[in-house]
Amino acid sequence: MRRLARRWLPRRLRAETVRLRRSLHDRRGGTPFADGRGSHEDFLYAFEGYRLPLEIYPGQEHLADGKRHNQRLMAESLDGARVEPGEVLSLWRRSGRPSTARGYLDGAAIVGGQLMTEAGGATCLLSTVLYNAGLLAALEIVERHAHSVDLYGEARYFELGRDATIDYGVLDLRFRNPHAWPVLFEISSDDAEVHAVFRAPRSDLPAVAIEVEQPQQEGGLLSARTLRHVTLTGRDPRVEDLGWSRYRIAGASPHAAPHEPRSPEPGVSRA
Repeated sequence: MRRLARRWLPRRLRAETVRLRRSLHDRRGGTPFADGRGSHEDFLYAFEGYRLPLEIYPGQEHLADGKRHNQRLMAESLDGARVEPGEVLSLWRRSGRPSTARGYLDGAAIVGGQLMTEAGGATCLLSTVLYNAGLLAALEIVERHAHSVDLYGEARYFELGRDATIDYGVLDLRFRNPHAWPVLFEISSDDAEVHAVFRAPRSDLPAVAIEVEQPQQEGGLLSARTLRHVTLTGRDPRVEDLGWSRYRIAGASPHAAPHEPRSPEPGVSRA
C-alpha cells in the first residue's frame, strides 16, 4: 500500500501527509521546543564555530541570487535562538515554511535524485553549517539526514559524513541541549559564506573534535562513518559513534546497493 501511495499520490500531497503525521507526533510527545530568543551580552563564551563558502556551481549561475537571498532569509530567522537545558532546537520550527509568500526565491533542490528548482531551495548549505556548529557545541543530535545522492562528487561543498539535508516538515535538523545551562545560536550569511556558532554563559566548555573515517565505496554507494570526541572539564574523553552516512553516487542505479536506507518521503533536499 505504501509503495502504491508513493507511485500514485502527487509529491506535494505525500509531503503534506508526512508533515501532518510529524506535527501530531510532536504534540503527543510533548517535546519542549526552543522558542525563546537571547542576547549576546548574556552569552560571552563561544564554542568553536563552523563556516562554509557560498559557492555557485557551473550551470546554476541563474540561481545565484536566489541562493544568496535564501541563505540570508533563513539565517535571520534562526539567529539569536536561545535553547534552555533539555529543550530541542528544530530548524523548521524556528524558520517556518520557505515559501514565495514569505519572501523566498527559487533555488536548487534535489528531487528523486535529480536537480530541480524550488522556492526556498539551496538552503542545505545553511543546515549543514548549523549541523556542524551543533556537533562542535556537544549538543545531542535528535534528527539529521544525509543527502541521498552525491550529486557533485569531489566538487561537493561539504565533507561526507558532515552534511545535513532538509525538506520542510519532512526532513528536519534537531538538537537537544544536554548542558546544565542555556546556549545561544548565532548565524550569519553574506555573499561569501555562511558562519554559525553556539555561545554559552560560562567558560568551562567541553572540548569537541569531529572525525570522519575514510569513506568507503561499494557498488553505486558511498558510505562515511562519523565519530565525535567530547572531553568535559575534569572528565575523561568519550567517543560517540554518530553512525554511517550513505550516498548514492550520481548516475549509479538506485538498485546498485540494495542495503541503502530509504529517507522519509518525499525525498527532497534543498541542495
